[in-house]
Amino acid sequence: MFEFVTVNNPHETRDQKQQKRIRQHAIRNGIQNKRREDAKRNENFVAVGIDSWTGKLRSVQPRDGIAIAKPVSGGLLDPFDSLPGDGERLRALMTHKSARSAGEPVFCVEEAGKIFFDGMDDVFRGALSDPALFHALSLALAFAANANIPNVECLTQRGATLYNLRQRMSNPLLVPSVSTLTAMLLIIGYEYRVDGSNASSIATHIGAVKRVLELTEASNVKVSDAIRRALFWQDLYSCLFVGTTRLFSHRDYEQFNFERLPSSTPGYIIPPGFERIMDGFPDAYLEVVLELNALCTLVDLRCTPGGLPIIEYPIDNFQYCIESRLVDLLSQNKASGAEDFILQACIFACFLVTYKLSTGIWEGCFIPEYCAAQIMSLLDKAKGDIRLEKGGFKKVLLWLLFVSGALAKRSRVRLRAVKMIRDGCRDLLDGMHDDWDSLSGICRTFIWSSHSMERKSWRFWQEVHSPWQGIGRLVEEQPIAMHAA
Repeated sequence: MFEFVTVNNPHETRDQKQQKRIRQHAIRNGIQNKRREDAKRNENFVAVGIDSWTGKLRSVQPRDGIAIAKPVSGGLLDPFDSLPGDGERLRALMTHKSARSAGEPVFCVEEAGKIFFDGMDDVFRGALSDPALFHALSLALAFAANANIPNVECLTQRGATLYNLRQRMSNPLLVPSVSTLTAMLLIIGYEYRVDGSNASSIATHIGAVKRVLELTEASNVKVSDAIRRALFWQDLYSCLFVGTTRLFSHRDYEQFNFERLPSSTPGYIIPPGFERIMDGFPDAYLEVVLELNALCTLVDLRCTPGGLPIIEYPIDNFQYCIESRLVDLLSQNKASGAEDFILQACIFACFLVTYKLSTGIWEGCFIPEYCAAQIMSLLDKAKGDIRLEKGGFKKVLLWLLFVSGALAKRSRVRLRAVKMIRDGCRDLLDGMHDDWDSLSGICRTFIWSSHSMERKSWRFWQEVHSPWQGIGRLVEEQPIAMHAA
């Protein structure tokens, strides 16, 4: 837009105010014209990447930008001053990039900052006026936003959560609410994520949750299936991470309509790699391997390699039963007095593969990273095991290292796997991983899913054989700007 300057005679154009006004207008229009030219020039560029399979250039479709929600003022979020804390801070935490999986397995936060999880949005609607739930949610989100490292804010929110929970639980006339139960699940998730957590305190929390659940049933308070399932997963993860005693079993959840995979399912066999080492492994583990192998085959039949995660097909029912049995096997072996570190590593690997078949709404790193780190720690402990000198166990070692390295996301975990393959276990592996076809052929004799593992293993194999650490992912993820002809 041009701006007309009215003058009565030529001498007025020399006036300082008029000169300043003209200069500002010229500068403003110059900047706007430059921005329009830059935007038009950028249309002549396209983003391309290098296909990790063929090595050829491929176009990269631009991703839709994630709209960053404008921070809501405290007055708009809490117009009646009904929340027991800083509503604006909670809103900011809910829009943080780490919020999505901060509450696994109780809830997730969508990109727009909305809480979601199979009906859990109904639980949170209006329930944040409960101080225990408000502070528990703030705790989970603040902890994730600080890279899972407790800070002053986390400790403050934890103290407020426990204070309000104790007040409610000490009331002899307590009529338990779903929001109280949800707050207890969140505090348990925080406890086992903190390094050095006290397993006895987590067991106490889970026992309290079971008591509240019994009170809700006695008081005819409806508890949704989403809450019950979250309770099952929280109990399962607590046992996996810190060794608490299981209070809930997959056998207690018939209302989720679980059906075992029939023996006629394709892939319902023990993979040949496990057949060679099955002596000494418990029958219960081999039964799980049978079902997991069939589940991987089923997923591969329904999906193409590198496709999107399964959303329509509800495999989570199969997942929760397989993972529950694996955790039971792990607990039994640890309590046997004769721990088998190779078996425990195989259990963790099967748990990791089962989890990654379909993460659904969960895309965080916590569980995969934990399982991968445990596999490598157990293999360090098993270095003196004479079974690793046998061919069958050398191959299972190779499978374990590539499962843990390929399915982990954090670079430090992947780097640890790379170092074990290159240095720590080089003599035992005897170059079996030098060729990709040979490596993938060996891994397929164990538990394998092309849909969830093929591309990740390929990229990790590139990292192992690259002189520059991480080049396999850099080539895949970083677009290159090329001028269009």
